Amino acid sequence: MNSFGVGPNLYPLRLILPITLIYFFTVVFQRSIILKQKVDVQPIILYSFLFFIFIFLNTYVVSFTRFQLFGTYYELNSILNFTFLLFFIIALYLIILSFPKQFIQSSKYIILLFYLIYALFSFYEISTGYHLPTSDLIDAPWWMRYVPTVVYFNSNDFAFVFTLMLMYLLSVFDEKKSYLSVWILFIFIIHMFIMYKSESRLSFVMSFFFFAYRYPKKIIYSSVLGLLLFFVSGYFLENTLYMQVLDDLLKLKSDLSFNERQSTSVRLYLYKHAILSVIPSYGFGYGIDYSAQYYQSINDVNLYHIINPHSFIFELLINSGIVVTLFYIALNIWLLIKNWTYSNHDIFMQIIIFNLLLFSSSSSLFIWPVYLFLIIYICKTAQLNS
Repeated sequence: MNSFGVGPNLYPLRLILPITLIYFFTVVFQRSIILKQKVDVQPIILYSFLFFIFIFLNTYVVSFTRFQLFGTYYELNSILNFTFLLFFIIALYLIILSFPKQFIQSSKYIILLFYLIYALFSFYEISTGYHLPTSDLIDAPWWMRYVPTVVYFNSNDFAFVFTLMLMYLLSVFDEKKSYLSVWILFIFIIHMFIMYKSESRLSFVMSFFFFAYRYPKKIIYSSVLGLLLFFVSGYFLENTLYMQVLDDLLKLKSDLSFNERQSTSVRLYLYKHAILSVIPSYGFGYGIDYSAQYYQSINDVNLYHIINPHSFIFELLINSGIVVTLFYIALNIWLLIKNWTYSNHDIFMQIIIFNLLLFSSSSSLFIWPVYLFLIIYICKTAQLNS
């Protein structure tokens, strides 16, 4: 977080990351080279690691080539972020090779800790309107500030990561779906309330879908009972309070219509131009974090001056080219087939929802939890072969 950073580009993750990278590289080197211990690497782990390495090498080469031939400008901060992201991913794979079981075991408790911290801080933001300096709402008018962003730039980014955390936590801590209905209902209400306040429609819908998929009877019974209690209580509540609740429900219905600010239409044009980017870039992409500059160069009134791709896949296509994008799609198809074959339906559903949620953020390139959760799904899939 910039709040606790030492300067604009030096914050805790970047301070800890080089130490972590060196330490776990030493561990892997000691075990595999010095002690001659066999390091078991599942095919999906190797394939995914090569995929990430290919993404970065390809994007670096494209960026350097375009800089040399066309004088293309790339922001220094984007290059730094991209490089640290590569170090972060390499560090994760070194940890997996060193302590595969401990990585999965410890990650669920770390995710639980941060889910609780995020939930508490989001309630604080909703009630006070206060935000950290990392938020785009820090200087917003007071009537707009009561939307949670926690440590992220905007509410869509926060809601996306928050939903990923919830799905994974339910699948690992309630693997047999044995939690009492009252606990599921409590978690459901808290999470859906935060999603509603975040104004992230896609995250709201995907959260509800995951609850309905995992606990269909509990959610249906709870929803029907809740509606009955609401309409019955209308006879006893104050008329103004009852009408206020009805107004909130109507507002929720309007929010879920996906017609506000013609956002659906704009996104379709964003995706159209992302696909067309393959032609001028010859399928190689434009280089590191170039999607915003690409959209700025397009003279199309239907874009309404929006310069972010609002899709990880199309952002990948613009920046890194068609081969990298197909590589990513192939990786996801492999993960889906493996988990479906082994009846690991929870991870199967999470991978699908993960990719759908990647359409909510304006730009997902530097949101590092995206890569963390993708690698966790890869590790959970690799465990199926053990």
